[in-house]
Amino acid sequence: MSETRDAGEAAQGLWAASAATPPFEAPALSGERSVEVAVVGGGFTGLSVALHLAERGVSVALVEAQEFGHGASGRNGGQVNPGLKYGEAALAARFGDAGRGLYRLGQEAPDFLGETIAAKRLQCDWQQPGLIRLAHNGKALERLRADAATLRAQGVAAVDLDAAAVAARVGSRRYPGGLYDPRGASVQPLDLARELARAAHAAGAALFAGTPATALAQRAGRWQLDTPGGRLTARRVVVATNAYSDALVPRLARSLLPVNSFQVATAPLDARHATVLPGGETVYDSRRLVLYFRRSPDGRLVLGGRASFSSAQTQRADAPDYGVLETVLRGIFPVLDDLPITHRWTGLVGITPDFLPHYHALDDGLHVLVGFNGRGVALSHRLGAHLAAMLAGDDVAPALPAMPLRPFPLHRFRAPVLNLGMRWNHLLDRFGL
Repeated sequence: MSETRDAGEAAQGLWAASAATPPFEAPALSGERSVEVAVVGGGFTGLSVALHLAERGVSVALVEAQEFGHGASGRNGGQVNPGLKYGEAALAARFGDAGRGLYRLGQEAPDFLGETIAAKRLQCDWQQPGLIRLAHNGKALERLRADAATLRAQGVAAVDLDAAAVAARVGSRRYPGGLYDPRGASVQPLDLARELARAAHAAGAALFAGTPATALAQRAGRWQLDTPGGRLTARRVVVATNAYSDALVPRLARSLLPVNSFQVATAPLDARHATVLPGGETVYDSRRLVLYFRRSPDGRLVLGGRASFSSAQTQRADAPDYGVLETVLRGIFPVLDDLPITHRWTGLVGITPDFLPHYHALDDGLHVLVGFNGRGVALSHRLGAHLAAMLAGDDVAPALPAMPLRPFPLHRFRAPVLNLGMRWNHLLDRFGL
């Protein structure tokens, strides 16, 4: 059974149960307020935008329907990983200079977040022991070898790992090899979201919790953002609601697939489990249905993945997806057979058709930044800061290619279609394709 103590902790699992930072106490919006930029969404992206706008002297107000970090920002695995799904050449071929800029932001995102945490003294258990990417079969290992060579050519001290090195550094003999990337890091994500809210507020951003945005309309050249208790009037609006998007911006919710990433955490490891991630690296593997795992700040093994493609915002603690992950965990780490699972939780990941973050410049002054595809811990902070610099009028190189807002085909049938896709990808993974 879970050690969590109430419904709020159960929703965010280990991170709520172990958070050292209390929730940032912000009021609900009441009355009317006028600002230069209104931000919708109190996760990493929205808070990063608000922080970096406020630091530039731009008046900004942010509204969050729940508490800061309630969604994916407070539920993710806490892995601070570099990069995007595609390399620089592919992004440049599609987007030109903006594609090169997007690639650069993805590569520098972990260091950017680390520098922000240090500069703002954010207490969130930041560690940077590196990232291990594992190959689940021989063909995947060939691709990782090519990736490592590319990284080394770009000046990253990536290291090829054979099966023996993986066994020594990960504690599992299941994988034929992998690569080590020194840029990888980890955080306690809910603490990070709460600390980021404090930093944004200290910089001058007005933050409002328990304040859902109910309507958005443009009148007389300004945007009016309505909430149950008040209204924001702004020249520009940033919507950063990701997988928790609703009908506020027409067609936005249908342009994303909200997919649950399920996670489990064991009881704390002890001396009997010293072979499991002794260096504390973050890890993910190469299969299409990605598995990721790490040690938590309090010494547990946290493992996550997509056992199904459910898009429901609430899940029962006995959902079969957790059983799938627990079986996988024991398979990777037989030495952990004696450790109970103490926490189970999930949150929604925003998936886009091309597996890239999407920036939409819509009606005059309306900006949307969503779709981090499970890579958002570092990337959302870096892209949010870049968008803030754009809005403040800084002279920045193009790095957020504007994309049309297109609904996913067959979005209303996403659950059965996605689960068929999951089964197909599982077969491809099994046969090494």
